[in-house]
Amino acid sequence: MRGTIEDLGAAVADDPEADVLGGIRIESAVLASTRVLGGELAGLHLRDILVDQAVLAGIVIDGGGGTRVEITGGRISGAVWIRGEFHDVVLDGVRADDVTLRSCTLGRARFSRCDLSRLDLTGSRLDHVRFEECDLTEAVFTDVTIRAASFRGCRFDGAVGVTGLTNAEVDADSLLTLTGPMAAALGISVV
Repeated sequence: MRGTIEDLGAAVADDPEADVLGGIRIESAVLASTRVLGGELAGLHLRDILVDQAVLAGIVIDGGGGTRVEITGGRISGAVWIRGEFHDVVLDGVRADDVTLRSCTLGRARFSRCDLSRLDLTGSRLDHVRFEECDLTEAVFTDVTIRAASFRGCRFDGAVGVTGLTNAEVDADSLLTLTGPMAAALGISVV
């Protein structure tokens, strides 16, 4: 799919084959250089999706999720997905600043070389999730539950709710940028 969609919710409502009450399903699709700018949906389900150099900005989704989704390059700034469930997901080289994934479940996911500044993972569960060379500046980890997650070469400047990183593996370089937020969480004044 190529082109621009100004309102994802309106575009789906115009699709006679869409089952809006049961959620929207998109399967086995390639979105190359596609632009989706805004819109709200409930229960979007993605399966076997490749997104390449797309812009998915300002969309708000409640419920649903994705399985075997790969996003390469492009931008998903300001996107909000609440109560989603994601498995076998890869984001590589994506600008995903100000993204909200609240109360989501992420399983077998990898974020590599992404701008995830101000990412909000409040109340989410991470199970075998890897963050590699990502900018997590001012990210929110409040009430995150980690079964297995690793952070390698990441920046955590100004992150909040870092006690939610309990059980995570963090390499030494990432830990250096995490010391300030950890000290703040513990009420320690660094002089």
